Amino acid sequence: MTFKKVLKKLNIEDYEKRIFNSNSHGELFHIQDYIILASFDGDMSWFRDWFTNLIKWTDENCERPESVFQHIPELLMRDMKECNIGG
Repeated sequence: MTFKKVLKKLNIEDYEKRIFNSNSHGELFHIQDYIILASFDGDMSWFRDWFTNLIKWTDENCERPESVFQHIPELLMRDMKECNIGG
């Protein structure tokens, strides 16, 4: 699956450049996290709202908001635990 297809499945195509350029050292390891998220067979229609709310919050409250794009799986797991989703 291409990165563009991954972003399309997650409905976050408009964040492509920010995600791709988020690492200040030019590393791209975090791209794999999005590929893994997009590989889930379940309904991902909720993802965009969660993602955009998180990005908006970090844009308004963090010194380097771009780094959030590298920590999406951890933040998603945190929020799922807080909401008691997934056991």
